[in-house]
Amino acid sequence: MARMSGRQFDRQIRRRYRRRFGEAPDLPAGPARLAESRKAEIAELAEALAGEHCPAGSIEPGRIARAKRITMSFGPYGEAFDGMLEHKAGRFHLFCNLDRVGRGDAPRARFTLAHELGHYYIDEHRLALAAGRAPAHRSLCDHESPNLAEQEADHFAANLLMPGVRFLDKARAAPPGLAGVISLAKAFGTSLTAAAIRCAAADVRPCAVVKWSWNRYAWKWLSSSTFRARFRRTVEAPEKLPPDSPTARALARQAPPQRGYFQAGTTASAWFPRVKPGEFRDVILIEQAIPLGRFGVLTFLYPEAGKYQLGDSADARTDK
Repeated sequence: MARMSGRQFDRQIRRRYRRRFGEAPDLPAGPARLAESRKAEIAELAEALAGEHCPAGSIEPGRIARAKRITMSFGPYGEAFDGMLEHKAGRFHLFCNLDRVGRGDAPRARFTLAHELGHYYIDEHRLALAAGRAPAHRSLCDHESPNLAEQEADHFAANLLMPGVRFLDKARAAPPGLAGVISLAKAFGTSLTAAAIRCAAADVRPCAVVKWSWNRYAWKWLSSSTFRARFRRTVEAPEKLPPDSPTARALARQAPPQRGYFQAGTTASAWFPRVKPGEFRDVILIEQAIPLGRFGVLTFLYPEAGKYQLGDSADARTDK
């Protein structure tokens, strides 16, 4: 069979995905647009592997790779990828790019290894690589890829490194906002971005996570409760942020306070353009923003009251 390009492989995966799972148009906003049944399937696979290989303590992706005799190389490979899984002569080999992930044991490196393990353990990905139908996966683990295979591998990695029961036990006991995200990232050895997304995806508390590069909006991830409350479209232009807001200050590269992030109260209307100032949905939010070094800024929003109390108003039902 002829070898496909990465784009052709993505189109094939999408066609199979639609036949099996259908379209999923009404999902919380985020880079990943996977159907709930597919997400559950991948999460179950990842969590089973975590339980089998690392039943207690930190999840070690390298240990899981070695158990499958996947060889690994850590080296400086420029800016082309964070990680790459290659199949040659009947063997799988994993590359981890220290130019982008830092140390081999850094949180970004751990997520990269877990992501590449996703390409191995998700049958469709592994079989296509082994048969020579797909090119080696060159992955950038920024949670921005429109490629369905990359989104599936990201979801696998998050659930491998932060298995459901273990994560929820710690997340429910953690403080709200970035203080909790930071504690969870340390506990599970992940990046702040990965931990924040996991909090939103698990809907531990109502929240919105917005990622910025240093000069533009990148993506957002809404918890299910935020999405159901009809807080959906957010500000996406840095110039529309109030200049004294935590996010604007972080994007201006101001030095954060000792805790490591900026924080202030704000309103829903300041962040969600379809909420009018003063209306009942214009709730008080806590806005926090933390610089991520070369990777930009992460904004974390959550209701000061801890939850939304909007009732069943027609306005709340129709804002999209």
